[in-house]
Amino acid sequence: MNITIENREMVTVYGIRHCGPYPEIHKAFNALWDWALAEDLTAQVRAAIAVYHDNPKVKTPEQCRSDACLQFEHPLPDQQLSEIVRPVLITGGCYAIYRHIGPYSALEPVYNEFYNSWLPASDFQKTDQPSFEVYQNNPMETPEDQLITDLYFPVTGK
Repeated sequence: MNITIENREMVTVYGIRHCGPYPEIHKAFNALWDWALAEDLTAQVRAAIAVYHDNPKVKTPEQCRSDACLQFEHPLPDQQLSEIVRPVLITGGCYAIYRHIGPYSALEPVYNEFYNSWLPASDFQKTDQPSFEVYQNNPMETPEDQLITDLYFPVTGK
């Protein structure tokens, strides 16, 4: 597993909370994109990001919370937000990063390998901060086998 370690600054993104099975977060992304289109913000989008708050091995799928988010070129004024779109802070700090190329449906084995193999053998431990995924290309325009997803795992030294 090819992991890089990076220190990141805190960043504010804008998102819609999804409660339920993680594979269904696309519903929140669809609503978020509809909002961005309605607000004429699509040209300012830098990245799409999913923030995962709960361990699906501990909580039932219905209890899992995630945020479907967009990062923009500049902070948005409050009047552009809606009842469901809110600012989401992604904490700065040390992250272990893995780049996955392929379909989103193949991400679960990557998480399993990270937590069950890489992390125990590394000099790092997971922090309490949520992991997140940064989608580097558009799934509506990119073949599944060419999708690029960067997975960020918050870590600290053991």
